[in-house]
Amino acid sequence: MTMAAGNDPVILYVVPDCPLCGHARAWLTQHRVAYLELDVKNNFGALRAMYKLTRQRYVPVFGAKGRALVRPSDAELAEFLL
Repeated sequence: MTMAAGNDPVILYVVPDCPLCGHARAWLTQHRVAYLELDVKNNFGALRAMYKLTRQRYVPVFGAKGRALVRPSDAELAEFLL
């Protein structure tokens, strides 16, 4: 987990070895955004939480501010989180 002072962490829903999830991690780290990573393949509770939030099963999903973005572009992610 990467920490940014004074911010609640973003929830990043991923599956292992997913290239899009790797890009998501790198983007968050590069922009110094605090995040908590949840593996939806190996954690059924995380999968249920992601599905409840998004009603779909694609990853990566970024959860923050009571909202979620599914597979956003870098520009959409910047607008959402920065």
